[in-house]
Amino acid sequence: MARHRLERFAHNLDWNLLRTFAIVVEEGSITAAASRLLLQQPAVSMALKRLEQTVGHRLIDRRPGRFDLTEAGDRLYRQCRDIFAAVVRLPESLDQAGEDVTGHVSIYSVSHVHSPYWDERLSSFFAAHPKVSLSVTIQTTTDVISAVERNLATIGISDGVIPEGLDRAPFKQERYALYCGRGHRLFGVRGVTLDALRGDPYVTFPADMLGGPHMSAVTAVRALGSFGQEVRAVSSHVEEVLRLIAANVGIGMLPVHLAGAAVRAGRLWQLPPYDNLPVTDVFRFTNPNAMLNAAEQRFLAHVADTAFLPEEIEPSEDYFSY
Repeated sequence: MARHRLERFAHNLDWNLLRTFAIVVEEGSITAAASRLLLQQPAVSMALKRLEQTVGHRLIDRRPGRFDLTEAGDRLYRQCRDIFAAVVRLPESLDQAGEDVTGHVSIYSVSHVHSPYWDERLSSFFAAHPKVSLSVTIQTTTDVISAVERNLATIGISDGVIPEGLDRAPFKQERYALYCGRGHRLFGVRGVTLDALRGDPYVTFPADMLGGPHMSAVTAVRALGSFGQEVRAVSSHVEEVLRLIAANVGIGMLPVHLAGAAVRAGRLWQLPPYDNLPVTDVFRFTNPNAMLNAAEQRFLAHVADTAFLPEEIEPSEDYFSY
């Protein structure tokens, strides 16, 4: 009897309501969702009300100044996210039968987390499977993790706090130091103390935010040293953070192996702390519940034993182009 009831529920459910609900949650408001859906606000509100009536639960707590998912709404949104991720991947899951593996692999990564071991794996995989296509999307730590959770990415490469529901493996480590540009008052000065940096404007990455969800060893050094309180500029690309620091927009932390060439060229100068520099861990991670195409399955199996890079050697002088 319960089975028939559930089948009837699925048959009567307007699946467009689920899409509308998911977009309302992602946009955080009825108005923004209506704009994205190219609908009038009352139509979106009515769709949300119909869905709540269908499932028999209040999904969003909508009061003046509040727009929060209820427990039922949170559970439904997670289900919607999985449903739409599966729909997006349907064409790729219907791979042509035959000897050659086809399909698409999607990598989401933060910028400039290179590893020669990873490059070797990519090279050997595509030599063996030339009909597989690849896309690499550079995003913030939060967006990389979100893409893996939503099954939009085959694999993610990022630092930050990786959710427990994802399968992760160590990828590499990066050691960070604090730098200023040539126009800074402390450029070329040795033996600087942390006290001298208080109040200086700061350039950073989206994940390096005091109180943020992905606070790392780099953020901890900022908190202990009481510098970088005023964030003047933010970029998810390492080369842009480096350029902003060199242009004296603010001081900022950079991976030591990436800043070396600019230091030798006289464009950057290292500031304190000089000892016990913070080290961040970078992971590669996947969603164990993702519906994968044949190419993705082969790819993840191929890279599963990629060696860990403890601390990258300094790259060549032309690592960045100016």
